[in-house]
Amino acid sequence: MEVRCQMTSKRLHSEDQLVEMVLDMPAAPLPRGFVGTFGFSESEIESEALRLHYTIGQPMRWSIDVCRSLSPMTLQINKLKKEKGVFLIAHSYQTPDITYGVADSVADSYALSKEARDSPQQTILFSSVRFMAETAKIVSPHKTVLHPSPDAGCSLSDGITAEDVISLKEKNPGVPVVCYINTSAAVKAECDVCVTSSNYLKICERLPGEKVIFVPDRFMGKHLQDSLRGKKEVLIYDGECEVHAEFTGKKIRKWKDNMSNHGIDLIVLSHPECDSEVLQESDFVGSSESLKEEAIRLAGEGKRDLMLITECGTADRILAETNNHLNLMGSCVMCRHMKKTQLEDILQALTDPLPQQIVEIDERTIRRASRTLEEMFRLAE
Repeated sequence: MEVRCQMTSKRLHSEDQLVEMVLDMPAAPLPRGFVGTFGFSESEIESEALRLHYTIGQPMRWSIDVCRSLSPMTLQINKLKKEKGVFLIAHSYQTPDITYGVADSVADSYALSKEARDSPQQTILFSSVRFMAETAKIVSPHKTVLHPSPDAGCSLSDGITAEDVISLKEKNPGVPVVCYINTSAAVKAECDVCVTSSNYLKICERLPGEKVIFVPDRFMGKHLQDSLRGKKEVLIYDGECEVHAEFTGKKIRKWKDNMSNHGIDLIVLSHPECDSEVLQESDFVGSSESLKEEAIRLAGEGKRDLMLITECGTADRILAETNNHLNLMGSCVMCRHMKKTQLEDILQALTDPLPQQIVEIDERTIRRASRTLEEMFRLAE
């Protein structure tokens, strides 16, 4: 079901200036149970609720009452971060109470991996899915890495094993193996270079030889095949992101035709984890961070009718960070893995982490996977 709602932008102070959204979005997560005050005063809690409400910028989904129910936890998490010297990073697909309430940095996996490596803090809390927390541990083996939701997986990462990669290498000796960052530490350890959605084209072009193996995303692999046709042969694996696999070229064409019949020139922004038909129907293809930046740029130019083909968290970030009037159309797809983490999980991991919330990887795997990531950093610069 598509939900049409009008939202007042957090930075637009005139009541007749509205951010209009024609987009099916999930409800804001409520506390799982009773939340105390953690010793904060009523005025402190109210001030924090107003900060969340204003910063998130979606007054219908994230009402002041919702923000008020969450504000004791954001206050306590931010207090504990400072006391314990924890650098809290969150992927763009996390919910706004995390990304704008408690995170020190929010970005896509590539940028966050670098920030985890370069941060002065010796403890990293990564609000994300498991492979991302593993990646932070690989690049910062001497640091403590906390992952609040150890059962938060990923259809791409869970769909391939180290044994699968070894088998591919045995069948194709000497061919470089490129793995998408959405893979486990064990898979990265068997590959030659890791890539992200923002650099996979550049890196694969730079690799020597006339053939490359790309794992595990078949949609990104197909995009690589099309982009490198005549230059390199690309062998692909049969994995997919369950979120981006939901989108089809047919659905996008239908939306564009419907909008065109109403005199609206719909601009489609898509993530490269989508099918090639989706990318062909798109006006812009890029990583989560690139999609956000492009949408904000277009809104600043008065191009307000946009369709986002990615996970719902990107729409949340655009709505929070734009000053301009825009229409987001279509339907986003929520990642059930990314949305497993709530403020309670982060608070628990900060207060008294369980053994499974502390990311541990054996030294051999770290050493081999680290070479894969270092090669990515080298080739992407």
